[in-house]
Amino acid sequence: MRKKAYFFIVLAAFYAAVMINYPSPLIKSLGYRQGLDLYASMVSTRSSYYFIYNPGLRKLNNPGGKIRAVTPEEGRNFPSMLDQHLTGGCSCIIECSELDTWHSTPTGLQYLEEMRPRAYRAIIFDGGHHLPSLGLSPDIIIIPRLAGYAVHSYTLDGVKIATIEKLAYECGIPSVIVTVPRMALVKNEIAMENITSRILNSCLRQGTGEEFKPMARPRISKYNNFIFAYIDGNYAKNPDLFNKRIGELGIKGVKKIYLAFDFKYSSKQQASDYCQQLEENWERPVECVNQPVKVMNVFWGGR
Repeated sequence: MRKKAYFFIVLAAFYAAVMINYPSPLIKSLGYRQGLDLYASMVSTRSSYYFIYNPGLRKLNNPGGKIRAVTPEEGRNFPSMLDQHLTGGCSCIIECSELDTWHSTPTGLQYLEEMRPRAYRAIIFDGGHHLPSLGLSPDIIIIPRLAGYAVHSYTLDGVKIATIEKLAYECGIPSVIVTVPRMALVKNEIAMENITSRILNSCLRQGTGEEFKPMARPRISKYNNFIFAYIDGNYAKNPDLFNKRIGELGIKGVKKIYLAFDFKYSSKQQASDYCQQLEENWERPVECVNQPVKVMNVFWGGR
């Protein structure tokens, strides 16, 4: 009986993984949405979660408002979407990759400052593409944990959770950081909102937080004299553009530059060379913090 139970658990997890990562029209027609909602409802109310870094959550004037997750399927009109949620009394907005990345653009940065007094911001940190978020002070960072990594379903940019924890302590990041099992945190409103609600209820509030002055350029941020950046295909092909934007943020007083790479566009050797060239240009230590891994090769033990 126990073996049968384990078999059905594994089967359900596999089905959920397929639905999450490869939602083809055929699968959607076979109950994709209903199946995902059911899975999310069952798992998100029971899954474990662990605080790996907890400086305390700032107090908010509207702590009892709605919690709203923005899913990847909801489109890219982020200003309109955020305006709607904030006007509707939302006190916590949960963001996935595109919306989180948008906040490092000029318009997105402006919205960060508008959101700050009215709502908590939680992000789903599932790979190195979220590294610039460390400099933009999200209130809560939720890491889907798999074999010690924060990994994405298809982007080759996994980060060891121990590395994220080290950066948080070293750089004094003001965010609460929590890990949850990868298969429990599907990108579905029910799962993200249930898990975030449980985390919020477990957080101690303290003060109103430090003065909020986010500094960013697209996929780059600066906080507490550290720079965090994601080298996507554009920056990989145009290092001069990346150097220009680093200069715009200001290098004076910077202690270290942390980079994460999209290894679809850079090999490990190219990433190492990129870091070395940047060190020579700016005379500052530069470190690559991620590896060319995603969900499937971490799951099967690959590196």
